[in-house]
Amino acid sequence: MGRIVPFILCIVFLSGCFGNLSPLPPVHPLVTVRGKVVDAVTGAGVEGAQVTLRDFPERFDLTASDGSFLLPRVPAGRQVFVVYSTGYAPKSEAVDIPSGSSSFSLTIELAPLLGKLVGYVWDEEGNPVSGATVTVDGTYTTTTDGSGSFALSNLPVGKAVLVVEREGFVPYSEEVEIAYLSVTVVQVTLARPSPAKSIIE
Repeated sequence: MGRIVPFILCIVFLSGCFGNLSPLPPVHPLVTVRGKVVDAVTGAGVEGAQVTLRDFPERFDLTASDGSFLLPRVPAGRQVFVVYSTGYAPKSEAVDIPSGSSSFSLTIELAPLLGKLVGYVWDEEGNPVSGATVTVDGTYTTTTDGSGSFALSNLPVGKAVLVVEREGFVPYSEEVEIAYLSVTVVQVTLARPSPAKSIIE
């Protein structure tokens, strides 16, 4: 009888210790997320963007050439995707991932960081050159007006190659830096080709 009392007391003690434990949190199903990061202006896929889960930073992927990415074993429920890419504003997007399927697809748009380039084109005598073709990175183009000026908006930030061409002048090129939400100003002087020298044998 003497041994029964301590045994009962032990049970009561253990019951008091573990009786108030909170239940374990529910286990969320794991989902494979397939997605794509695209340019918000052009709709083209963004290559090399880093996609990370905010609450699970060890789970990340870099987008392929078409902007696609794959994140396996993502817990269902509200998840925040954080995306970084050069030339774009960082973005955090909250997404509700359903638990009813094993895979989930989404598209994330990134806003490009853009700037503006304006300039003036002159000849060697200081006269404005109208009708000159101005091209940036072989993609963005315009022509100078009667005052020799030009402007190109919505250019991606970073280093770019400016090319200016006009019949009767030597083509001009230089590297320029496009700044975010800023206006880059350049002044270009076009030179005429040197006269060909005759060779007397």
